[in-house]
Amino acid sequence: MKNLNITKQVLLLLFMIIGGGSLKAQYHDESIFTPYKTNIVYYNGYSFPISPKSNEWKDKNHSQRIDALQLPNDTLQNISTLRLLETCLYYPLNIDAFMNDDVVVGFKKIKSQFNGYEELFGRDDFSQVLMELYSSRDVDFIEQIDNEYDRGQYSFDYRIMELMMLEILDEVSNQRSNQIVELVSEKQSQRENLKEYYGGNNIADRIINKSNQ
Repeated sequence: MKNLNITKQVLLLLFMIIGGGSLKAQYHDESIFTPYKTNIVYYNGYSFPISPKSNEWKDKNHSQRIDALQLPNDTLQNISTLRLLETCLYYPLNIDAFMNDDVVVGFKKIKSQFNGYEELFGRDDFSQVLMELYSSRDVDFIEQIDNEYDRGQYSFDYRIMELMMLEILDEVSNQRSNQIVELVSEKQSQRENLKEYYGGNNIADRIINKSNQ
């Protein structure tokens, strides 16, 4: 499985969950939203009322799932930027972005449908908090994860954060834009020797190339 493109790995595995496949057995309590990284990376975000592993998910169509995943107004007003970032990072429909021919166009669609993203991208400290979370993730840590599914998801997190960075690159100051490019370039360099886990990453490449235009 390591020889497959990492995005295809993640898509395949998540489709199995959404479709109620064999990976369903990995979860213990289907009534509680617990991202894959519960035992890998601590999650402190919003607990969505439905997720791909819940029975309620199977009973709803795509439009109904979008509606059910919206954050309550009081949550939007009171949640910290870091918790909101984690919530958006683990938004159950993020995978839809990769169903588009252009993942950036797909992400824009995801961003427009979820009020958590709308709030997050409007926060003044969003870019700083995003850079701090992204920087805190250890590229080499993926070798310590003991199964293909969680490794694929750990890699997937980088792609979602990099899509967020690409989205704000033209909106932040030149100094912040340069900091983002430098940080992504550093991560991309570190991933070079771990392509069996991370595969190619054209999202990171687009960020780096955008700085040269």
